[in-house]
Amino acid sequence: MDTTRFYDELPSVDRLVDIVDDSIYHDVPNDWLIAITDVRGSTKAIEAGRYKEVNGLAAASITALLNAVPQGVEIPFVFGGDGATIVFPAMMRAAAVDALIATQRLAREQFDLDLRIGVVPVADVRAAGYNVRVARLRFSENFSQAIFTGGGLSYADQMIKDPAVQDRYLIQDDGQPHEADFSGYECRWSEMPSASEETVSLIVMVTGPERSLSNQIYRDVILTIESIYGDSLKRNPINVERMTPARNLWLFSVETRIRQRTSSLWARLKLMAWTWGGYFLWSYKDKIWEPYKQVVVNSTDREKFDDVLRMIMAGTPLQRELLTKFLEKRRLAGELVYGVHVSSHSLMTCLVFDRFGRQVHFIDGSGGGYALAARQMKAQLAQKAVNA
Repeated sequence: MDTTRFYDELPSVDRLVDIVDDSIYHDVPNDWLIAITDVRGSTKAIEAGRYKEVNGLAAASITALLNAVPQGVEIPFVFGGDGATIVFPAMMRAAAVDALIATQRLAREQFDLDLRIGVVPVADVRAAGYNVRVARLRFSENFSQAIFTGGGLSYADQMIKDPAVQDRYLIQDDGQPHEADFSGYECRWSEMPSASEETVSLIVMVTGPERSLSNQIYRDVILTIESIYGDSLKRNPINVERMTPARNLWLFSVETRIRQRTSSLWARLKLMAWTWGGYFLWSYKDKIWEPYKQVVVNSTDREKFDDVLRMIMAGTPLQRELLTKFLEKRRLAGELVYGVHVSSHSLMTCLVFDRFGRQVHFIDGSGGGYALAARQMKAQLAQKAVNA
């Protein structure tokens, strides 16, 4: 049976709290594959101020695979800040490997960064006792975020990092010609000031309990977030009125390096001129700038779940303190681990196939966001292992 359009046909849910309902998920076909990408040494790169480049490469790996899919076919993916997970049918393995190797070379040649790439069969994940189940969380008519459960993605990530088995799954550069299509990739916005007093990058992972109890803990976390921060609109990290194209010429260099393989002054000047020309045209002649900004905001991946809850939220220090107090109490009870990173702005990297249609805008907290929140969470996991 042809499973190529499996993901296209899935229904969507509209509320984040619905992710704890097992009935919304569907088993990913056994012949599908899981691509994992991550920037090695991302923490050091971020500490050196290169978080925009790290984010850019994670988004570029998604772009390359989406463009490798046959036209009209949808595949699910999750942006993780310093890496990505993309799930795709076996029939596109050759095209996916081609695109991944080309993206890895791009990372090395244009950014001097090492992008780890691997492909793990869903069948191997299930053979190890895990599963890969997927659903869709709808944000707007233009964008639905893939959400996953079953533990399979976390297991796949471990496999490409485990020295004992990683040779089976890591993709090695064979020295042959490889190409990737990065059409649609954009990086043209200034950093976004928080819609409130601060921007919070949050990661929460439930540990230990059986599935039914795990779902209840995630439900408690989400409902607590909603009671403290309000609904999805109230905690949206982006203030539409404060969205502006990038003014710093260097900020255009990530896109020119990915799309054009150059960071030359001329390339950046042309892109900046094109961007600001479009801004003035849409603002004062076509009068579509304001509607377009709303389309962008409604297509951000600000809330997602892949056996780990990941959120970018706007709020106040008091709200964060209340949330952290709740999470710490549940951590000490052995129920979860978490990571929180605080910044004044968020960073957006875009994939736009249609200005008023299909698009997704990957959002992260500036200064490190998800990657630094993950570092805190991993430290808690390590401590939990020591205390076990």
